[in-house]
Amino acid sequence: MPPSVSGSAANAAVPPRPDASPVDAGALRRWAGAALTVLGRHREEIDALNVFPIADSDTGTNMYLTFEAACRALDDRLAAPGPAPSVPEALHALAHGALLGARGNSGVILSQLLRGAAAARYTGSAVDGGALAAGLAAGAESAFEAVARPAAGTILSVAEAAAQAASAAVLAIGELTGQRTGAHSGPRGLSGSAGADTATELAAASATGGAGPATAVPAPLTANHSLAYVAQAAAAGAREALARTPDQLQVLRDAGVVDAGGLGLVVLLDTLAAYTGGLDPRGALRQRRLASARSVGSAPTSARAEPEFEVIYLLEATDTAVAELRRGLDEFCERGGGDSLVVVGGDGLWRIHVHVDDAGVPLEAGIAAGRPRDIQITHLASQTAPHPEPPTVSATPNLRPTRAIVAVAYGEGIAGLLEAAGAHVLRTEPGRPPSAADFERAVAATRAAEVVLLPNDAETTAVAAAVAERLSAGQPAMRVAAVPAKVTVQGIAALAVHEPARRFDADVVAMTAAAGATRYGAIEVAATEAWTMAGVCRPGQVLGHVENDVALIEDGQVAAAEAVLERMLSAGGEMVTLVVGDTTEPGLPEAVTERIRTRHPVADVVVYEGGQTGYPLLIGVE
Repeated sequence: MPPSVSGSAANAAVPPRPDASPVDAGALRRWAGAALTVLGRHREEIDALNVFPIADSDTGTNMYLTFEAACRALDDRLAAPGPAPSVPEALHALAHGALLGARGNSGVILSQLLRGAAAARYTGSAVDGGALAAGLAAGAESAFEAVARPAAGTILSVAEAAAQAASAAVLAIGELTGQRTGAHSGPRGLSGSAGADTATELAAASATGGAGPATAVPAPLTANHSLAYVAQAAAAGAREALARTPDQLQVLRDAGVVDAGGLGLVVLLDTLAAYTGGLDPRGALRQRRLASARSVGSAPTSARAEPEFEVIYLLEATDTAVAELRRGLDEFCERGGGDSLVVVGGDGLWRIHVHVDDAGVPLEAGIAAGRPRDIQITHLASQTAPHPEPPTVSATPNLRPTRAIVAVAYGEGIAGLLEAAGAHVLRTEPGRPPSAADFERAVAATRAAEVVLLPNDAETTAVAAAVAERLSAGQPAMRVAAVPAKVTVQGIAALAVHEPARRFDADVVAMTAAAGATRYGAIEVAATEAWTMAGVCRPGQVLGHVENDVALIEDGQVAAAEAVLERMLSAGGEMVTLVVGDTTEPGLPEAVTERIRTRHPVADVVVYEGGQTGYPLLIGVE
């Protein structure tokens, strides 16, 4: 149990505990979207701190991609027919998406933190500080149990400290208001001290983290003061625990860094503290560097031999079969065959993660237990080796040591837009996607040693990926990668984050993440009567597309565009991109922009003249 916080320790600045205000699934998604944005901004910093359990510099990327998968699953749940999900149901959607998309050790543990939080018992229809504390405690306990050999000084320690600080804050609120509540115990005692005087922490830990003025949110996550108080206490407890991690884990102390996974969790909790406090975390946390690395990349080489492979897979199996699998793999690791065993999930679907020398052992165990799928095997030595220098001109005289973007454009207006953003444009027409030969000619024309392909069409992504693989394998001095941008607005989002000075792999990951984070829609005028997912349309009516489905039918372009945007923005969004076609009704961009600014003031709007045919308006929401 965490230490009690006495009434004298809490000062009068703490607000009285009001009646709990309801928090809906849409509010949860807005926090998750903001958290994903902030996590993306700090992804490379977190990667740079990664020295445990393997120094493969991918913890930030893995946590980002895992949380992105979680957000996508919640989007799907919110868009499904029927009543809106409750907060526990929305948490279950987040957790399930994270389980399916979990990357690496840190991503697997993050998925279990979400799963534990979703499984906590929430009383009533509101989420207040007590509910948050219960969710954090359940998440920390669940994650602790998922790791075969938990170590102090990791994300587990940070999660535990956050839960203990939240529980202490709930107790403090009860003492202040005469409504004493039971404090939730922390999971296992990895983090040492359970925290501090939470009232002092609340006063000391501003949501901006010292970043300067923050942007007010017109509609914050909730007006419930107890939720904001507990969220800020949890974030403060997590930050304190993160600072202690080098004292708890020798490899961190040797490298002079804090735990990378713990820092990722701090980002998520800091974002929650800012949001519940009525601040926009995207502005409050934009410029703050969250940790310092005194000697990243120069940590002493471990005396023990690291396992050769990381093996991750999904497993459909019963609880009994998974318990037996875990016992077998744990014994295998104990005999020196591997380490970093993590087993997460439940309800018949599990994610298995382990580092081993013989990748066949965990796969055979999975086959014996049930049905493994989504198998990922990574050679760890190649991940921890220094990144090769970019190819030089001397290796291939015809190549310049530069990076180029080849982007597919359907129409001259979009072509001009992409060229203005710095891309080499591969022009084509609707219905005539570029071939592999077209891509190869475009790549050769750039004469660049590093090339990123933006297909901007769902059916063309596979062709672009195949070309990238073939060119990279056939020319050692050249690196080519394809970003799976399915539509033009995703390509625009990817171009917006392109940084030529960044390492090639990091640039591709950032562009891929930006494209994947952009939901897309469009409006189209029906030429004939036809059956659609939204019903029968007549010639001249306007179809509203959301992702790959016809979501609605309207009689006018403005009405259709506004309805599409309302659906897309129901799950939140900070940037709306409108690409105007050559058949757009006069005044449509202005009308849509004004509606967004009125109904969704947090979202920024940018309008481009694309001149595309077929679609009067293309829409992207980030």
